[in-house]
Amino acid sequence: MELSVWRLGKTKGILLLLFLLVCFIMIYHRGSSPPVPVFHSIIIDNDGLNGKSISQDDDRLIAKIRAVYLKPPPPASVPLNLTDPEEFDTSMGQAQTIKKLLKYKRNGFFIECGALDGEIRSNTLYFERYLGWTGLLIEGDPSNYAAMVHKHRKAWLSPACLSLKPYPSVVSFKQNFNMGQVSEYPAGHSQSGFVDVQCFPLYSFLLALDKTTIDYFSLDVEGAELDVLKTIPWSKVNIKVLSVEFIHGPEGKDALQNYMESLGYRVVDTVIHSNNLANDFIFVKD
Repeated sequence: MELSVWRLGKTKGILLLLFLLVCFIMIYHRGSSPPVPVFHSIIIDNDGLNGKSISQDDDRLIAKIRAVYLKPPPPASVPLNLTDPEEFDTSMGQAQTIKKLLKYKRNGFFIECGALDGEIRSNTLYFERYLGWTGLLIEGDPSNYAAMVHKHRKAWLSPACLSLKPYPSVVSFKQNFNMGQVSEYPAGHSQSGFVDVQCFPLYSFLLALDKTTIDYFSLDVEGAELDVLKTIPWSKVNIKVLSVEFIHGPEGKDALQNYMESLGYRVVDTVIHSNNLANDFIFVKD
């Protein structure tokens, strides 16, 4: 009889400990950050709005971008959700040069392509946080884009990529965190680590946003920078300052510099950081 009572008391003690443990876990998780949302790739419809026959300013294309490929900024009341809010400047030196060139301009407009998660090594986050800028963040990797949505950046977001041709296209995108890029494989490539992504010319994005002036354009697309720049109808846009990565381009950095100089831009600085975290030309329009 005494043994049975002792066993009953022991069982109740174990159950009480388990109950307290469950309560602690629930309270802990209630106070922690919400999980990062999962973004699944947009199902790309065969709508006939890709290929050489579609011009950059096609009204149907612009409507498609607005309806499907642009996520508007959250309300100003929604705070940024940064992993390291104490980091003053997440860029590798680009923002330091750009802000001086633009004389600490307030309320400007940026475009950052290769935006990653919107925080890690972001070249534009400084301008948004401290100078009141907004803009467009473009990121083709669905995993990176999902993380970027969670940051609550006060900018438009797009789960797409910039086209390497002067028309929209669907590409096979190699997912590799900060080194993701348009691959040499055709769309539909089924190997693990690749995903089909919709690409649009930069000018099409600008028309969708009713913008033709960009104060700062940050371009880091792992070697395809020159191809992207050649799609732009430069007579129709006003891009004041650019930072362009030059390390991976197959044509070499001289070809990139020569092309931009032919358009009336000049290199005013070269930003280089250890471990190849930055290898950028800073171009200014003469």
